[in-house]
Amino acid sequence: MKTPVVLLPALLCNAGLFIYQIKTFEDQFDFFIPDLGNYTNVSEAANNILKKLPQHFILGGISMGGYVAFEMLKQAPQRIKGLILMDTNAHSDPPSLREKRKEMIEKAQNQGIKAVIDSSLLSIISEKKRKDDIIRHILVRMAETTGVQKYVNQQKTIMTRPDSTNLLNTIKCPVLVMGGKEDTLSTPESLDKMTEQIPTAIHAIITDSGHLPPLENPAAVSAAWRTFFNKLRS
Repeated sequence: MKTPVVLLPALLCNAGLFIYQIKTFEDQFDFFIPDLGNYTNVSEAANNILKKLPQHFILGGISMGGYVAFEMLKQAPQRIKGLILMDTNAHSDPPSLREKRKEMIEKAQNQGIKAVIDSSLLSIISEKKRKDDIIRHILVRMAETTGVQKYVNQQKTIMTRPDSTNLLNTIKCPVLVMGGKEDTLSTPESLDKMTEQIPTAIHAIITDSGHLPPLENPAAVSAAWRTFFNKLRS
């Protein structure tokens, strides 16, 4: 029986964000990628996702997915056998960002999903990768598949996230903290600080990558995952 791995995507993303990792490890793991656009509250999202999962699983969350992962960890820590935190943070949404999200919601509702793709996806990856036609195609396709309403729901979910910093030093399962070296949203320095607060964590920096390493440098991400998965088996 394959080990279940639950992957929680970033804003405007879906399973396509992890397409390379799923292909790499599909013979070893069963992957579950919930649709985070179905919820408007992070606690509700975590609770409903947990109801649909096997009893025990490995959990991974990137950016917005990390916020939901923290909430799942609060609600059912004993069910999570390993945790991968990618390009995320444990803080609540700052008021300035909340206002920006409201502006982006209004923009998407008035102008359509294409109006927010550049600022919400393309601008957060490394500058070099923005010229990659395959990466651009996957990002645009994921955004169009998400659509306006689910984008709105995702933004509302992000705005409801509580501060989870007090949770960090209570985590008992093995943790891999990882992020892009060129990420300006979740910088290597910020992820290093988060790693220091988690007793069981190690930190991997992914080169040639911004905020979405699974697409930007898939080989490096898969290599880090393989090392982590082997550690969980030992």
